[in-house]
Amino acid sequence: MKLELAAVDQPLAEKLGINKVCELTQINDEIAVFSQENQQLILNLTLDNKVQQLALSLDDGEVANRAAKVSKSNELIAKAIGCKSHFRPNVLDATAGMGRDSLIMLMLGCRVTMQERNPAIFILLENAVARLHSNPQIDQSIFERLKLAKANSLDSMTENQEIEVIYLDPMFPERKKSALVKKEMRLFKRIAGDDPDADNLLLTALDTSVPRVVVKRPKGSESLANKKPSHQIIGKKFRFDVYLK
Repeated sequence: MKLELAAVDQPLAEKLGINKVCELTQINDEIAVFSQENQQLILNLTLDNKVQQLALSLDDGEVANRAAKVSKSNELIAKAIGCKSHFRPNVLDATAGMGRDSLIMLMLGCRVTMQERNPAIFILLENAVARLHSNPQIDQSIFERLKLAKANSLDSMTENQEIEVIYLDPMFPERKKSALVKKEMRLFKRIAGDDPDADNLLLTALDTSVPRVVVKRPKGSESLANKKPSHQIIGKKFRFDVYLK
C-alpha cells in the first residue's frame, strides 16, 4: 500500500515533531498518526505519556542477520513446522504481526501466506514487505512463495486448501516483570491488544483439515484452550506446541 504524503493535520504534525502526516488512525481511545521517512512508514502514538514511534523492518538489524544465517539445523521453528531435507511445507501464518517468523519460514524455503487482521499493523507490515522487496540484496525469487493478506484468520483459515501447516503466534500474556519488555513490544501490544480470542484461533485451526498446527507460546505458560499438544519444542524463552492430526 503506497501512502501519499499529505498534511492531513498540520497542527498535530507540528505537535508531534513530524514534517508531514500520511494518515490518521484510531488506536483504542487515541488518534495515532502515520508518518513516513524515506520509504519507511512509522506509526506515532503515546506510551508513558510520551510520543513514541513504531516501524516494522524485515531487511535490517537482528531479524535480517537471523534471516541471512537461517538453516533447518539452527532454527527451532523449522523443526516445529516439520521441515525435512527435501520438504518445506506450505504455511499459513495466521497471526503475522511483525512478520519476523514468516520471514524465517520463507527463507527456509516454505511457501508462506501471511494474514494480519489489525488494520494499523497490516499497513506497517505491508510497508516492511514492500521495502524488503525493493532491497537489491534480497533474492527476489522468495516473493514468488509469499502472499500477504489483510484478513481475520478466524474467518479464512479454510479458504486455502493447499495449506499444510497453520502457524499461530498470538500476543503473549503480560509479564510480571513488565520492565523487561522492550518498548517496541509494548507499543505493538498497545495496538494489537491481548488477543482474547487466541483459544478460538487454536480451536478453529484444529477444526480444519490441515494436518499440523503450531502455536508459539512463552516458556512455562499454559497451552491455548487447555489443549495438550502432540509434542513440544522448547527454547530458552518460548516453546512451540505442535498439534498433529
